[in-house]
Amino acid sequence: MIRIVWIILLALPMELMGQGRITNFGLFPEFQLGFSAAENLKITGKIESQHGLVDKVAHEQADWGLYHNQTDFQGFIGKPLNPFVAITGGYQYRLESGSEDSHRAIQQISFLQRKGTYQLGHRFRTDQTFAPDGPVEYRLRYQVSIEIPIEGQSLDPGEFYLVLSDEPIYSLQSGESGLENRLVAALGHLSKGKQKFQAGIDYRTDRFFDAALRQRTWFKFGWYLSL
Repeated sequence: MIRIVWIILLALPMELMGQGRITNFGLFPEFQLGFSAAENLKITGKIESQHGLVDKVAHEQADWGLYHNQTDFQGFIGKPLNPFVAITGGYQYRLESGSEDSHRAIQQISFLQRKGTYQLGHRFRTDQTFAPDGPVEYRLRYQVSIEIPIEGQSLDPGEFYLVLSDEPIYSLQSGESGLENRLVAALGHLSKGKQKFQAGIDYRTDRFFDAALRQRTWFKFGWYLSL
């Protein structure tokens, strides 16, 4: 089963490069650290960085070369209302190649459902991005995700699991609307010491309202640590 999942994840980018327009394909590492604080609060810090490997337009030769696209530094403070519902506020500082650094305020509410051997997550998020070279961008986001144990009826330390998620994003900036979709398929491993490792494909499409649809494919891998 694990071998089949990896074959699918590794073959997906090559299949996508033959379709439409691929703006970039690259690496997407991330690290997340979370811990509990006083008054039933959860504090989370996160760093994620995108590094492109290839730019390609359909029917044209691919342009290969490693470059830095952007790096995000994020911080969140969340409060669970019960074991299945939590509210969170956050802030992001972005370093972006070729553009001015930006700031983002984030608000979200999340819901968790346990369905037999798997769990289903729902996340509703709004954010506002402030950059010195442009007007404020407002976004509304909804993410649905599913986590499925591969080796048993429940996920235990030392076992693998599969994560699938989809997130449509609506944006509004200076009266102009935008639409983006993010589809993620990843293989994870729950290690001892409250650690998780994940690796998979993050496939993003946007500019649905423009003449040319943009596609971005990232090989995403992360380390998630809880203290």
